[in-house]
Amino acid sequence: FASCSRVLNGAIRVNPWHTLELAEALGRCLTMSEAERDARRQRDMEFVINNTASAWAERFVLDLQAVAEEKPRDAQWETIGFGLAGFHRAGWRSDFTALDTTEVLTAYRRARRRALFLDWGGTLVPIEDGFTSHLVEYFRERLSPAVHACLHELASDPRNLLMVLSGQESGRMDAAFSSLGHASLAAEHGFCYRLGSLPGVRRPHASEWRQLLPDNDLSWKETVATVMEAYKVRTNGAQTEVKGSSLVWKFDEVDPEFGLMQAKEMCVHLNTVLANCPVAIITGKGYVEVRPKGVNKGAMVDHVVSQLYSQVGGVDFILCIGDDSADEFMFQALHARFADRPAGTVPALFTCVVGRKPSSAQYYVNGADEVLELCQSLRLHSTRANRNLSTSDLKGLGRGRVPIRGEGPLNSSMDGSTMRAVFAATRGTSTPFALPAGHGARLASIAASPPPGQRAELGTVDGAAEPIKFTVRQ
Repeated sequence: FASCSRVLNGAIRVNPWHTLELAEALGRCLTMSEAERDARRQRDMEFVINNTASAWAERFVLDLQAVAEEKPRDAQWETIGFGLAGFHRAGWRSDFTALDTTEVLTAYRRARRRALFLDWGGTLVPIEDGFTSHLVEYFRERLSPAVHACLHELASDPRNLLMVLSGQESGRMDAAFSSLGHASLAAEHGFCYRLGSLPGVRRPHASEWRQLLPDNDLSWKETVATVMEAYKVRTNGAQTEVKGSSLVWKFDEVDPEFGLMQAKEMCVHLNTVLANCPVAIITGKGYVEVRPKGVNKGAMVDHVVSQLYSQVGGVDFILCIGDDSADEFMFQALHARFADRPAGTVPALFTCVVGRKPSSAQYYVNGADEVLELCQSLRLHSTRANRNLSTSDLKGLGRGRVPIRGEGPLNSSMDGSTMRAVFAATRGTSTPFALPAGHGARLASIAASPPPGQRAELGTVDGAAEPIKFTVRQ
């Protein structure tokens, strides 16, 4: 209740609302020996003499000057929030701009080997802020049909490697992404992973779960659990989560100011008791996590990119999107890997953070809904759009409708808007369609008016009266 109680260690700290504890403390003070009184007073007196109000003000001004001197010249600053509690300033590089979807789509379409690294919570699935955010936990919910359809199409593209990364355990990721057989998964910030299909290497099912760094010493977990439990008891609303390789102390349901204060104090305590242990203490949005050193999403992404270069000859396009401080390791690892490469050997690299905030990423998007829109656009440009219609697809032809296989935007009749989407996805390629009598004229009429700058060519097979394929050219 008194802020000075945190620094005056000689004083007897007491909760004034705890009557019994207060009475015992008063009794102890009245019966305290003279030597103990002198020792306690001397300890606090030394601190008070060396840390006067003028000395504090001088240090505060020096800190302000240091911040002003270290501020990058090309940084942009913006005020966020209002009032004394919520007001602060945020700064970022002048070249930190919104993601240009057109540029991404152009690079994606040209690439032969692509890698997509996507965070789960907060990126593919929005996480609400506020007290009620814990009532619906994203990892307990099924993926929305739109997100699932996009991930399925992108993972099934023979030119793509799609990896979803998360801090959740492998069992939870299996439950959410088990139907995406070609997708790669990384759990617990990269502690364990399993690879799906690589560009040019199709696998019917993902490999078994394996550890990024085998033979980790996890004997420190018992000590960490004891410390976290102690702070959980004294912090109303805090929770402790035990994972396979790490422990997490969550304070997202605690008063923000008090929770952050307790988290910082706990980190100091953990750094002391774990000084000789091979661990990393990470602070994120509403949590403190202790995990093995060298395990993070950046190390995981760098490992996968190395696999791509060793097994399939490299990669031409990389898209990496995340929203949390844990995702900054991915951005930093990718930029560091390709920083010193010659211009002709560097893939088209796009690192993007969700939300406009200081980040190591090149670009930002405003929310998870924009991430989904981007994935849907990539899906339309994916080579999975170039495929034959199956017998089940052709059942609708007799009713005058020509369906296109897939979900979402392409799950409709081949009207003008759908044809334009197919034109964009199949630019420069030939896509065959088996058509019964009477539908060739309809397809020809639609193809006669392609989007501006494109032209459609209809071809036939010897002896066939109906056109069976179209080709879109620039």
